[in-house]
Amino acid sequence: MKANNLAMNGWLNIFKEKGYISSHVVREIKKKFNIKKIGHYGTLDPLASGVLPLALGEATKTIKFITYDRKEYSFFINWGKETDTCDDEGKVIYETDKRPKIDEIVSIIKNYFTGNITQIPPAFSALKINGKRAYELARKNIKFEIGKKNIEIYKFILIKTYSDHKAQFFVSCGPGTYVRALARDLAKKLNTLGHASDIVRLKNSYFNISDSINYERLIDISIVDLQNKLLPIDYVLKNIEEIKLEKKYSDMLKDGKVVFMNKHYNNIEKDSLFLIKNNSELVSIANLKKGYIIPRRNFNN
Repeated sequence: MKANNLAMNGWLNIFKEKGYISSHVVREIKKKFNIKKIGHYGTLDPLASGVLPLALGEATKTIKFITYDRKEYSFFINWGKETDTCDDEGKVIYETDKRPKIDEIVSIIKNYFTGNITQIPPAFSALKINGKRAYELARKNIKFEIGKKNIEIYKFILIKTYSDHKAQFFVSCGPGTYVRALARDLAKKLNTLGHASDIVRLKNSYFNISDSINYERLIDISIVDLQNKLLPIDYVLKNIEEIKLEKKYSDMLKDGKVVFMNKHYNNIEKDSLFLIKNNSELVSIANLKKGYIIPRRNFNN
């Protein structure tokens, strides 16, 4: 369907199946429904499945303002083998007969993998090294170094063990966390080796797997049905306070003008971020400083 006269502004909570790259999902939905502007929030590896939020139209403007960025994953660690990709797609580079015990796993997670920790992302990742993706360099056997990254782990638990060779885990973490690197590092801390498999993203910001729409089914629906599945533009900004304005003042903001608020907001010294709305319509993401609303990003709904 090429004709698209419907407003396509909002978020889609997509369930990406294993095997697709994130950009493929974006490209196919954009092509099928003739959407001019679309982007994804948080890349999901081809071997991983789960939540892949898509921003359509005006919703793409909100991506850089997302501050609630907690993610949750379910995944398995396969003990005894380390691969060059840190998952079961890669080539086995080291092997060991050592297998961890349940009490050892629980203790190491508690003592070393909770709170603020550092992590070196896998060589096969989308990180840029001198303008090139790390995985592109790794595939060409080009040597390079990736520095340590600071990440935050809110919750990391062992769910179940499967014989001596495999265990399932759950992790709730902050942005920039690589589950594959967690599997690699946990195994090494247990004096063994391991790699990740069956990675499923259960949550990304406010998007949960229980509410997601399967990509393979979505691609076959009508454009009207697609519009009905859209979440609001400001769905990802629930934690930001709102200010309601009359239309004449919201129109001033749209024209790039500064609006002065009442005395209630005069004592705010820093550039606090607010959602400016006219009724329920998002007009602007703006800074509020000493009572003045200074638009940062305006919206055309």
